[in-house]
Amino acid sequence: MRVLLVGGAGSVGQNLSEYLYQQGHTVTVADKNIRTFAQKKPDVATCVTDLTDRVLLRNIVAGNEIVVNLAWSFSDKPEFLFEHDIVDHINLLHTCANAGVKRFIYTSTAGIYGSPPAQPVDEAYFCRPEQARKPLYAVAKLCAEQLALVLGRQHNLPVSVFRFWWAFGNTIGGKHLRELIRLALNGQPLRMVKGSDGTFVTVNDIGRALELTASRLTDCGNTYNLGSLFLAWEEIGQTIIELTQSTSKLQLVDPNDWDGPAFLNETWHLSWDRAGREIGYAPLLDEGGNRNVFRQALANCIKEVANR
Repeated sequence: MRVLLVGGAGSVGQNLSEYLYQQGHTVTVADKNIRTFAQKKPDVATCVTDLTDRVLLRNIVAGNEIVVNLAWSFSDKPEFLFEHDIVDHINLLHTCANAGVKRFIYTSTAGIYGSPPAQPVDEAYFCRPEQARKPLYAVAKLCAEQLALVLGRQHNLPVSVFRFWWAFGNTIGGKHLRELIRLALNGQPLRMVKGSDGTFVTVNDIGRALELTASRLTDCGNTYNLGSLFLAWEEIGQTIIELTQSTSKLQLVDPNDWDGPAFLNETWHLSWDRAGREIGYAPLLDEGGNRNVFRQALANCIKEVANR
């Protein structure tokens, strides 16, 4: 396949491009900030893109069979989200439809579900983005999903939406995770919410879902949760202590008594059963294998934090 990753210079795009390249696909990464990526991934074709420039965008999209939109500002300002992110998304959708792209994939977020009281969460769960920890972000992402699905139907562009909570590849990001690492490196206590956990997905599994979806060109307009394994914050904290050889201790706090970051007091059990039924999705590795991959990603993140 010829795959274009728009906004692909970030952590997800870097690992996704590597997976697709290793699987024998022709990959192009388009991003407004591409220089550092190009230095890290010399085997992957790159180009500078501006999603407001439709002529440039048409040239970049031309010849690609699959287009994945990873581009997003992560702004908390509604003006920027809807005047830039959403408008850029619309420009890309129109360009892909006019170019006859065989599959458009939009990468979304579990945040569009809001703060679900029931677990696990499947795609039939009613979306309440206004209740999310970052409501404006979640509202805009849900809008982008719906625009992709509606414009896809109107312009005969096959669209699929992937939703996930936390993706990781060779390393793993996240400011709260890095702060926990810094605390461990300094031997300070690691405060965790008892029972808080979430669904993590490897970028390789996202890549596999992309391949499976692209192979079913008659199916379109579908939304899929993706995941690889469930991890509790308590387990993550203990792994951080082990990998840093820290003297830190875990302090488990009842959810009702928690006064730290709201992100650490969330539970996200996403069900990926629908993706399994409809496209044959399953994690590439078993639970033990994915735990080892996570442990290595965490070890690499610790090195990055320690070297700063």
